[in-house]
Amino acid sequence: MFKTILYIFLYALFNVSGAAIIKFNLKGKSLNTVNEWISLINIPFIAAFALILISALALFKALSLNNFSLIIPIATGINFILTICVGYYLFHDKLSLLSFVGFALIISGIIVLSLNN
Repeated sequence: MFKTILYIFLYALFNVSGAAIIKFNLKGKSLNTVNEWISLINIPFIAAFALILISALALFKALSLNNFSLIIPIATGINFILTICVGYYLFHDKLSLLSFVGFALIISGIIVLSLNN
């Protein structure tokens, strides 16, 4: 189970990192013109897509090690938690009390799923 969790964490880490790089590089861009879209072809965007590809490979490995019904909910939850943390700390997203309740429920669910196997 340790290897499975390790690959799930790698999946989430690479996926959220790639998405954060993309979000950071989209600052000030509305993507309404062809030139703005073309400007996305650069080293940071290519690196971000590479991270997202690597995240998919980590998820594939996790799926090869354990049950689909265990991997996907845990991977989605961890990915969501990391996304919230990155959004809050790097992009200064606002979180409501309801968001924090949801956050706690997700963590509880991941723990229950992990203990079940």
